[in-house]
Amino acid sequence: MAVVTSQIPASGVRVRIQPLLGSLVAFLVVVFVFEESLYGRLGLSGTGYLVAKALPELVLYCTLLLVLADRLVSGKLARYQPSIFDLFLTIFVGLAFLSLWINGGSIVEGALNLRTMLRYVSVFYIIALTGWRPTIEQFERLFRILVYLGLLQSGLILLQHLLGDAFRDAWFSAPRAEVEINGVQRLLGQMDTKLGAGFGTFGKTPLAAFFLLFVMTIVACRATMSSGRTARRGWLVYVVLLLGVYFTYKRAPLLIALIVPILAAWMSGRFVAVRRYLVAAMVIVPLAMVAIMQSAPDKYVREKEVRLSPAESLGQLFSDRYWSIASSKSRGWMIREVGAQALGSFRPLGYGPDEARAKRELSATGGEFSKLAGWGAFDDVYLVACLVYYGPIGVLLLLLAVLVVYRRARRLGRNGRSFYLRVAGTSLGVLTVIFLLSTLVVRLPEFRSFAFAYWALAGIVMVATSREGQRISDGGGQVIGGRSVV
Repeated sequence: MAVVTSQIPASGVRVRIQPLLGSLVAFLVVVFVFEESLYGRLGLSGTGYLVAKALPELVLYCTLLLVLADRLVSGKLARYQPSIFDLFLTIFVGLAFLSLWINGGSIVEGALNLRTMLRYVSVFYIIALTGWRPTIEQFERLFRILVYLGLLQSGLILLQHLLGDAFRDAWFSAPRAEVEINGVQRLLGQMDTKLGAGFGTFGKTPLAAFFLLFVMTIVACRATMSSGRTARRGWLVYVVLLLGVYFTYKRAPLLIALIVPILAAWMSGRFVAVRRYLVAAMVIVPLAMVAIMQSAPDKYVREKEVRLSPAESLGQLFSDRYWSIASSKSRGWMIREVGAQALGSFRPLGYGPDEARAKRELSATGGEFSKLAGWGAFDDVYLVACLVYYGPIGVLLLLLAVLVVYRRARRLGRNGRSFYLRVAGTSLGVLTVIFLLSTLVVRLPEFRSFAFAYWALAGIVMVATSREGQRISDGGGQVIGGRSVV
């Protein structure tokens, strides 16, 4: 299989940029964690908020352009060996614009929609083109930063729940900004939140919950692959982060978090641990379900109007009214009706990534689909939205690209020459499963903190499993600014 990084000695841009990549990744993770609350306190206007949000993205694009320019001028870009991942992604982008043209959509709107999904693939290519392999010290530093951020967010989420919504919104809410993009009014930033829910410094509960889920996955994989005090400390951190997710009132990431230890044990080959977790689950889950059902309110309520406890919020999952709403005008309806229409529409390239036009096209079919025109949560069922935008062929290409990442992750998790690389590979494998599952309930590829960290980890794993990385490993490892990890 072709590789994802060039077989070039460390020189040129690699010497200048590689030592900075660890700091750049850590800095942008911190920015994405704190940006919403910071901008909310600064009271930015709509335009100012939009510019501030675009700056980290601009930094990534400029860095990628610098890398490409250096490779091009030095003649090294021609030696880059594209991988099958590159092929699937390139064909997907080409077909997305072809679909946009066929359906007469807006190039600007379509490009913006496509960009929100793929913007952090830029960090993947920065890492791939420079062949960056973090040192042990860099891996440990990044791990600690993620854990400290996760613990801080869990503490803030619990504090916000205890002190109330007025405290949460006064000190941590995102700005509410309305801007016009290509003639379309868009509301950005602050959104209505369930009463009692905490969101840390993220401004929105889904962003907080899925960032904690990302950190929990790495912590669980490391704890599963460790022993003694390190493992015990890891599981303690996992429980604290789980409590943070619990008090965001987000049910999907909470339920996914509960299967993370099983996935981590299975992917790391700890099959005894898998059996142990499954036995524990068979005992705990029925008891937990009984307790949650007992906590459910007498009748279904809107949680943005009536304050419930986290247990009561979970209990609403067992309400007939909840599932009636889900199946008639929420995510269940999107999956069952809109997804079926997208698959059966005989549009292999979909309706194009211009969201407004795609909605109008579906709404024009009449009946139940007329409600799409004013439904702002269209992208929440992201997999179905992608079926509408890009059609079955586009979604297949995306899945194949993600499958390449997953297979590389599993390979590194099994065969990595260092503990850190095995943890990185196993973590990415579990995160890829989470990534795919979550697209049925949220627009996870657009969540900045999760998507950026995911693609940065994917870049590291793809470089480590490249032929060059394997050759260096077989040769005894290479030091890059510190102790080798390959």
